[in-house]
Amino acid sequence: MENTNNFELSLQERAQTTLEKIINFIIEDGEIQAINNEEADTIVLGIKTSNPGVLIGRHGHTLDALQYIVNIIANKEIEESERRKIIVDIEGYKERREDIVSKYAHEKAEIVKKTGKKIALCYMNAVERRIVHLVLQEDPLLVTYSEGSEPFRRVIIAPKENINNINNTEEE
Repeated sequence: MENTNNFELSLQERAQTTLEKIINFIIEDGEIQAINNEEADTIVLGIKTSNPGVLIGRHGHTLDALQYIVNIIANKEIEESERRKIIVDIEGYKERREDIVSKYAHEKAEIVKKTGKKIALCYMNAVERRIVHLVLQEDPLLVTYSEGSEPFRRVIIAPKENINNINNTEEE
Protein backbone atom coordinates (compact mmCIF):
# COMPACT_ATOMS: atom_id res chain seq x y z
CA MET A 1 0.00 0.00 0.00
CA GLU A 2 2.84 2.36 0.81
CA ASN A 3 4.29 1.85 -2.67
CA THR A 4 0.98 2.94 -4.22
CA ASN A 5 0.92 6.13 -2.15
CA ASN A 6 4.53 6.91 -3.04
CA PHE A 7 3.78 6.27 -6.71
CA GLU A 8 0.71 8.54 -6.66
CA LEU A 9 2.64 11.26 -4.88
CA SER A 10 5.41 11.10 -7.46
CA LEU A 11 2.87 11.18 -10.31
CA GLN A 12 1.17 14.14 -8.64
CA GLU A 13 4.52 15.88 -8.16
CA ARG A 14 5.41 15.16 -11.79
CA ALA A 15 2.10 16.62 -12.97
CA GLN A 16 2.44 19.64 -10.69
CA THR A 17 6.01 20.35 -11.83
CA THR A 18 4.99 19.98 -15.48
CA LEU A 19 2.09 22.38 -15.06
CA GLU A 20 4.28 24.89 -13.18
CA LYS A 21 6.85 24.91 -16.00
CA ILE A 22 4.18 25.47 -18.65
CA ILE A 23 2.39 28.16 -16.63
CA ASN A 24 5.64 30.04 -15.99
CA PHE A 25 6.07 30.48 -19.75
CA ILE A 26 2.63 32.11 -19.99
CA ILE A 27 2.18 34.19 -16.81
CA GLU A 28 4.35 35.43 -13.97
CA ASP A 29 2.20 34.86 -10.89
CA GLY A 30 0.81 31.35 -11.36
CA GLU A 31 0.65 29.20 -8.23
CA ILE A 32 -0.15 25.48 -8.53
CA GLN A 33 -1.58 23.40 -5.71
CA ALA A 34 -3.04 19.92 -5.40
CA ILE A 35 -6.72 19.85 -4.52
CA ASN A 36 -8.20 17.02 -2.46
CA ASN A 37 -10.75 14.92 -4.31
CA GLU A 38 -12.64 11.71 -3.62
CA GLU A 39 -11.80 9.88 -6.84
CA ALA A 40 -8.82 7.53 -6.47
CA ASP A 41 -7.95 7.53 -10.16
CA THR A 42 -7.85 11.33 -10.48
CA ILE A 43 -5.41 14.06 -9.50
CA VAL A 44 -6.78 17.61 -9.37
CA LEU A 45 -4.45 20.58 -9.71
CA GLY A 46 -5.63 24.11 -9.08
CA ILE A 47 -4.07 27.28 -10.43
CA LYS A 48 -4.21 30.62 -8.62
CA THR A 49 -3.35 33.75 -10.56
CA SER A 50 -4.31 37.41 -10.80
CA ASN A 51 -5.15 36.91 -14.51
CA PRO A 52 -7.10 33.64 -14.87
CA GLY A 53 -8.66 34.62 -18.21
CA VAL A 54 -5.39 34.12 -20.06
CA LEU A 55 -5.15 30.52 -18.87
CA ILE A 56 -8.85 29.72 -19.22
CA GLY A 57 -9.26 30.95 -22.79
CA ARG A 58 -12.51 31.16 -24.70
CA HIS A 59 -15.01 28.67 -23.22
CA GLY A 60 -12.13 27.00 -21.36
CA HIS A 61 -10.27 25.88 -24.49
CA THR A 62 -6.85 26.97 -23.20
CA LEU A 63 -7.50 25.29 -19.86
CA ASP A 64 -8.54 22.09 -21.66
CA ALA A 65 -5.34 22.22 -23.73
CA LEU A 66 -3.21 22.68 -20.59
CA GLN A 67 -4.95 19.71 -18.98
CA TYR A 68 -4.40 17.58 -22.09
CA ILE A 69 -0.68 18.39 -22.27
CA VAL A 70 -0.11 17.80 -18.55
CA ASN A 71 -1.89 14.42 -18.81
CA ILE A 72 0.31 13.32 -21.71
CA ILE A 73 3.59 14.43 -20.11
CA ALA A 74 2.88 13.25 -16.55
CA ASN A 75 1.54 9.84 -17.62
CA LYS A 76 4.31 9.25 -20.17
CA GLU A 77 6.17 5.96 -19.74
CA ILE A 78 3.73 4.79 -17.05
CA GLU A 79 1.85 1.52 -17.40
CA GLU A 80 -1.70 2.11 -18.53
CA SER A 81 -3.16 0.49 -15.40
CA GLU A 82 -1.14 2.91 -13.23
CA ARG A 83 -2.07 6.11 -15.07
CA ARG A 84 -4.23 8.74 -13.40
CA LYS A 85 -6.48 11.35 -14.95
CA ILE A 86 -5.15 14.80 -14.15
CA ILE A 87 -7.68 17.62 -13.95
CA VAL A 88 -6.49 21.21 -14.15
CA ASP A 89 -8.80 23.94 -12.84
CA ILE A 90 -8.58 27.65 -12.14
CA GLU A 91 -10.52 29.08 -9.22
CA GLY A 92 -13.52 26.75 -9.68
CA TYR A 93 -13.96 27.58 -13.38
CA LYS A 94 -14.92 24.04 -14.41
CA GLU A 95 -17.74 23.83 -11.86
CA ARG A 96 -19.07 27.24 -12.93
CA ARG A 97 -18.88 26.21 -16.59
CA GLU A 98 -20.76 23.00 -15.80
CA ASP A 99 -23.55 25.07 -14.20
CA ILE A 100 -23.71 27.36 -17.26
CA VAL A 101 -23.91 24.42 -19.69
CA SER A 102 -26.58 22.71 -17.54
CA LYS A 103 -28.75 25.85 -17.46
CA TYR A 104 -28.31 26.31 -21.22
CA ALA A 105 -29.37 22.69 -21.82
CA HIS A 106 -32.45 23.04 -19.62
CA GLU A 107 -33.49 26.30 -21.33
CA LYS A 108 -33.21 24.73 -24.79
CA ALA A 109 -35.00 21.59 -23.57
CA GLU A 110 -37.99 23.69 -22.51
CA ILE A 111 -38.14 25.26 -25.98
CA VAL A 112 -38.11 21.79 -27.55
CA LYS A 113 -41.00 20.72 -25.30
CA LYS A 114 -43.03 23.83 -26.17
CA THR A 115 -42.44 23.79 -29.93
CA GLY A 116 -42.17 20.07 -30.55
CA LYS A 117 -39.16 20.76 -32.81
CA LYS A 118 -35.64 19.66 -32.19
CA ILE A 119 -32.83 22.14 -31.54
CA ALA A 120 -29.14 21.93 -32.38
CA LEU A 121 -27.03 23.42 -29.59
CA CYS A 122 -23.84 25.34 -30.24
CA TYR A 123 -20.62 23.42 -30.87
CA MET A 124 -19.21 21.93 -27.67
CA ASN A 125 -16.26 19.88 -26.58
CA ALA A 126 -16.77 16.30 -25.39
CA VAL A 127 -16.95 17.25 -21.70
CA GLU A 128 -19.69 19.82 -22.28
CA ARG A 129 -21.67 17.51 -24.57
CA ARG A 130 -21.54 14.84 -21.88
CA ILE A 131 -22.93 17.32 -19.34
CA VAL A 132 -25.90 18.04 -21.63
CA HIS A 133 -26.59 14.33 -22.17
CA LEU A 134 -26.40 13.64 -18.43
CA VAL A 135 -28.62 16.51 -17.26
CA LEU A 136 -31.34 15.69 -19.81
CA GLN A 137 -31.19 11.87 -19.76
CA GLU A 138 -33.91 11.53 -17.11
CA ASP A 139 -36.45 13.62 -19.06
CA PRO A 140 -38.98 11.13 -20.52
CA LEU A 141 -40.12 13.59 -23.19
CA LEU A 142 -36.69 14.26 -24.70
CA VAL A 143 -33.83 12.49 -26.38
CA THR A 144 -30.31 13.84 -26.96
CA TYR A 145 -27.64 12.78 -29.41
CA SER A 146 -24.49 14.26 -30.89
CA GLU A 147 -23.77 14.91 -34.54
CA GLY A 148 -20.95 16.35 -36.60
CA SER A 149 -17.23 15.83 -36.28
CA GLU A 150 -14.72 17.52 -33.98
CA PRO A 151 -14.39 20.42 -33.45
CA PHE A 152 -17.81 21.05 -34.99
CA ARG A 153 -19.72 18.48 -32.96
CA ARG A 154 -22.93 19.45 -31.22
CA VAL A 155 -25.80 18.04 -29.21
CA ILE A 156 -29.28 17.77 -30.69
CA ILE A 157 -32.21 17.89 -28.27
CA ALA A 158 -35.36 16.39 -29.77
CA PRO A 159 -38.81 15.36 -28.61
CA LYS A 160 -38.77 11.60 -28.07
CA GLU A 161 -41.45 10.91 -30.70
CA ASN A 162 -39.59 12.96 -33.35
CA ILE A 163 -36.29 11.08 -33.12
CA ASN A 164 -36.65 9.77 -36.70
CA ASN A 165 -37.70 13.13 -38.15
CA ILE A 166 -34.29 14.70 -38.74
CA ASN A 167 -35.36 17.50 -41.10
CA ASN A 168 -36.91 19.95 -38.61
CA THR A 169 -33.77 21.15 -36.78
CA GLU A 170 -33.73 24.76 -35.63
CA GLU A 171 -30.35 26.47 -35.38
CA GLU A 172 -29.60 28.33 -32.18
